Amino acid sequence: MIAYTESEFRKLELSQRYKVLKEQGEYIGGRIFGSHWVYLYVLSGFFVEMWVIIAVEEIQWIEIQSNQSILNEYTKNIDIKKDLNL
Repeated sequence: MIAYTESEFRKLELSQRYKVLKEQGEYIGGRIFGSHWVYLYVLSGFFVEMWVIIAVEEIQWIEIQSNQSILNEYTKNIDIKKDLNL
């Protein structure tokens, strides 16, 4: 298994990015944005979003995400007390 750097990951074609993400990425969460499902993964210490067109269930792009305000969108649905049954 190859540990990719951000630079190396950016050089990969979409199909290669998908394969690496499925094999090595750890799913964190998802959200809906416009006509897309957006899935967040962590891979080799950086965050990666996979954008899927809802209507046709087709991956449009897979990109590294480092914008903190966008990453914060994934925390809106977290309820620690509920998740831990407290």
